[in-house]
Amino acid sequence: MEELLLKIKYNMTLDEISEGFRLFQRKYQLKKSLIFTAVYLIALGLGVDFIIRNITNFYGYVLIGLALGMIFYTWYKPVLIRKKLIATISSLAEETYISEFYRDRIKITTVIEEPVIEENETQSQEVNEPSEDEPHEEEKQEEVVTNLYFGSDYLDAVENIGMFLLFVNRQLIYIYPKRCLTDDEQTKLREILTEKSIL
Repeated sequence: MEELLLKIKYNMTLDEISEGFRLFQRKYQLKKSLIFTAVYLIALGLGVDFIIRNITNFYGYVLIGLALGMIFYTWYKPVLIRKKLIATISSLAEETYISEFYRDRIKITTVIEEPVIEENETQSQEVNEPSEDEPHEEEKQEEVVTNLYFGSDYLDAVENIGMFLLFVNRQLIYIYPKRCLTDDEQTKLREILTEKSIL
């Protein structure tokens, strides 16, 4: 039987998701953005040089316009992606997460809560004619299980004042808000991530 090192149950607010995604972007996209910005600044410099040499040089103005536009887009795109992500998540059902830490893996269970269905004047309808507006007698929770394996998946983690962040294959993030964890759970989680050379 596998040894369970830690089991935690938690949820996330939209602010925590936004902050987590912002830190994810900073860790994995900041360097790329800086490189692109440097290239666009060179193009901007060339455009300025063209105009200094000949104020009527059409290509100089085009180059300056393109460079400024690309610099703006490079830095605004992550903000736009983050806003779209939050807008999408806010329209979905609430989710609760359960993370179980074992020696060789992390098992993450996502529990998707069904929306609460309110009664809509169904009392006047006949029993033999059910309506879509009637409340369901039983609402089941949908569970999605993900296993992350130490050594197989590329895992990296960061801790800040409000949360632990687990990065998976530089594509996904899992957020562990400290408000949902006891001091002992925070200490144990920190020990596990440090032992696995992730934190």
